[in-house]
Amino acid sequence: MKKQTTVLVCVTPQAASSQLVEAGRILAEKNDAALEVISVLPISTSFSKNEPATLEKLFSLAKDAGGEMAIYFSDDPVLTVAAHMAKQKPALIVTGFPGEDSTSFVSALHLLVPEIPVSMVSRDNTVYNMLPLSQDILSAR
Repeated sequence: MKKQTTVLVCVTPQAASSQLVEAGRILAEKNDAALEVISVLPISTSFSKNEPATLEKLFSLAKDAGGEMAIYFSDDPVLTVAAHMAKQKPALIVTGFPGEDSTSFVSALHLLVPEIPVSMVSRDNTVYNMLPLSQDILSAR
């Protein structure tokens, strides 16, 4: 039995993450792939007033699109996402576009799994793509 291709969407408990799930749904449909949404929260998370409702909305959006959502608690989101990806290597990763004060999540994840393209969605829904690094480039390092 052939394993289905997956589009993995990385979200945070922010309302703007719903546009990431929607972008992931569109990309999954275009590529006949399954949709999977993941959120990694710090271990010491104290939810703000709106975060549980936002996570529930993201879960519902993923489910309505035929996908699944996983939530992890970890202080190392990059390694947690990479470990999650080891189970079912996605064909594409969808993230938000890093802002000025953002962490290095996207670039660190791309360095850990350079063979998987990353689509970053900006607040205005523009999609920027980080293409996979070829084996030739990787071996030249």
